[in-house]
Amino acid sequence: MEAVQGIRTIKAFVFIQKEVFFSRRFDLLLQFIGLGLNILFIGIFAKLVTINANISQYGTPNYLDYLLIGSIIHNLVFLPRGSISSFVLGRIFPVLYNSPASLTSIFIGINAWRILWNLGLTFIVTLAYILFFGLRIHLNLGVLVVILSGILLIFALDLFSAGFRIATKARQDPLNWFFNITAQLVSGLYFPPEKLPGWLQPLSKIHPETYILQMGRLTMGGGYSLSQILPSLINMLVITAVMLLIGYITFRWGFNKARQLGTLGQM
Repeated sequence: MEAVQGIRTIKAFVFIQKEVFFSRRFDLLLQFIGLGLNILFIGIFAKLVTINANISQYGTPNYLDYLLIGSIIHNLVFLPRGSISSFVLGRIFPVLYNSPASLTSIFIGINAWRILWNLGLTFIVTLAYILFFGLRIHLNLGVLVVILSGILLIFALDLFSAGFRIATKARQDPLNWFFNITAQLVSGLYFPPEKLPGWLQPLSKIHPETYILQMGRLTMGGGYSLSQILPSLINMLVITAVMLLIGYITFRWGFNKARQLGTLGQM
């Protein structure tokens, strides 16, 4: 009975958010126009930029594929970003927290529509890359494991962010702030990390997205199997496990502190 009620709660949240989303038709139109322009600009950008680097080591035959697959992996891995922090930092969280519905089902319901919609957009973008740019991708167990492990790491980082911000009422946490402002430059999203200036390369080596993108390109672009990327994957899973522990401890500390002070839902 409890499981049935949880499913009903999730469906109710998804239905409400879907109705609100599609009621903003002009915003929806602009989103699709922006999506089309983004696809076009990426293609133009990749054609104009010349990279003197060994692109094939990443499993992609050329810079265009390197860029497109990096974009797909990035979009998939960052699907859960903000799911916890936006939930517990919202003004209506105290009401939701004290409601008779399961907090887990509320959390899933609040985030389900946004994640499903962004997943659909990523599918459309991927299809456009295949049709218009001739992108070839591989789908195997390695791709699935890399994406799921990357999602888990982003979830751990958001757990830390939520705990830190709910306790301090800051708009940013130092860890995610650092990773976010350095990601596009040092993670290899746009350019191979080895082509960065020497003083930036140490940042690339400690940035978790560097390894997510590297393994994602090898599996999705180069067709590498899970066993072929296993050493790098194990290292990232160890980092993810540590971040989950740190994130959980930070979240529990921040949540309990805010509850004791009566500041839940206040920013």
